[in-house]
Amino acid sequence: MLALVVTLIVMGSIYTVLLATQRATRMQADRVALQSNVRAGSVIVVNELSELATVPGGTPEQNDIVAMGTSAVTYRAMRGSGFICQAPGGAVIRLAQAGFSGHRDPQANRDEAYIFVPGTPSLDVKDSWLALKIVSVSVASACPAGQGAGITLTLAASPPAALLVPGTPVRIAEMMELRLYPSDDKSWLGIRPLGTGEAIQPLVGPLAEADGVALEYLDSAGAPTLDRTSVSSVRLTLRALLQGSEGSVPVVEELITGVPLRNSPAS
Repeated sequence: MLALVVTLIVMGSIYTVLLATQRATRMQADRVALQSNVRAGSVIVVNELSELATVPGGTPEQNDIVAMGTSAVTYRAMRGSGFICQAPGGAVIRLAQAGFSGHRDPQANRDEAYIFVPGTPSLDVKDSWLALKIVSVSVASACPAGQGAGITLTLAASPPAALLVPGTPVRIAEMMELRLYPSDDKSWLGIRPLGTGEAIQPLVGPLAEADGVALEYLDSAGAPTLDRTSVSSVRLTLRALLQGSEGSVPVVEELITGVPLRNSPAS
């Protein structure tokens, strides 16, 4: 009987140690997964924001930051660029596939085409971009004079014929939003295209409810600015939340990332 009691005590102690080890291992694995999620999400945000352009005193088409807040930002994301090889007429332009580069091909009813408008230095008129919604996309027609395959874009309106000179640069962009949002009693950093009506998709989370995302906008001198045309870099802070067992204190993982805007002055 005494041996049985001693055995039960020893087995109980071993079980307690194993249970505690299992919990610690699971908590560590969850923490590593959370850290990996935060890092991966921050990389996506850096890739999204680093290509933005701002021009002090520039037009809305020259400034890719449309609206900015402490936990949300609306911006124009570049998806590709190319050059006009032909202007078939009206609201139709054709880009050379060989000269097109970007994250993906243009998409109808989602993207806008930004056609380069040259300025007039003698009149102090700066270069700008004419934005037109893309209504349809086709790759059925080639560029003329043996220039190879083409990407034909039908636009929502006819641009001035004077702009449609072969070799004119065209940028493809879509309006995007990054923001902190609640879902299933948790907070997430989400992303969505604004031109399609799609629901926001989680990018990083779960995050701390009130301050899971903090966006700070800095000018060329590194000082905070509220002027979206003067933003030279963005400081992103993510605070991810790991809820432990009942009664335990949640673990918060914080990651701060600086995002210089490559197409902004002095960035």
